[in-house]
Amino acid sequence: MLIDFKGASDVLIKLLNMVEKSIGWVISPKGTKKDFNEGLETYKKSIEDDQSLSGIEKGAYISTAKRDLLHYINTGKIIGFAGNNINTDADFENVGVDWLAFFFEHAKNISREDVQLIWGKILANKINGDRQITKKMVHILSIIEDEDIDVFCKICSMTFEHTGRERSKYPFTYIVEFPTYYNSHGIRRYHLYSLANLGLIEYDKIKGFVLPTEVPILKYGKTMIKLSSDERISIGNIRLTNEGRILYDMTDRMYQDDFIGECKRMWKTLNIKYETA
Repeated sequence: MLIDFKGASDVLIKLLNMVEKSIGWVISPKGTKKDFNEGLETYKKSIEDDQSLSGIEKGAYISTAKRDLLHYINTGKIIGFAGNNINTDADFENVGVDWLAFFFEHAKNISREDVQLIWGKILANKINGDRQITKKMVHILSIIEDEDIDVFCKICSMTFEHTGRERSKYPFTYIVEFPTYYNSHGIRRYHLYSLANLGLIEYDKIKGFVLPTEVPILKYGKTMIKLSSDERISIGNIRLTNEGRILYDMTDRMYQDDFIGECKRMWKTLNIKYETA
């Protein structure tokens, strides 16, 4: 069953009503068949049995049935993920019809479940009132390749957070000076160029980027890190853009067990002192 109405929350029902009114996506209270092929055959048979259609029309509809059903299922899954992340007091007026139409025109093509989850969170955050969720963010997600999203998630798993400023994230990526570690985790320079072209990161292979002058206490998972140096502290060759920070918050990060140890080795070479707790 695509969405179970028996267990549907008030928020999910509101979302379904909004989507139906905006883009015409409708789900039967009985849901859809779990098996895609069975559902496809049922869909085809309903077309064949429709006496209002001519032979040519039936052929046209059947030829695109698999695509249409896949789009339908993808849309339903993303709606379900969104429903799990919408605040109970959310104002559904935060989302206009044009934005919803733009969103679902691209969302219907997303079949990877982990990426569908990100799309669901994007929709939920928009409904929750996050004004930084724009059509530009949706466009980036619509054109990003699977390899790029995988590499971006790896970068997120090597990113430190500012303990005093929620939106400040620092991906420590010294790929020019210490490429071996990042290459071993599937991150290469051409990936960074691609992510920069998408607008998720800035990439500078020459000067790189630094922490603020007033160095913050950083957090990596449950580890707190205090860095110090006689010079501005380098974080490596990339930093997240606004869209990158938004997408960072949507990802499920898997912290690397060896990352802190590798950072300590790199910091020592860079004359950066560290304290961890």
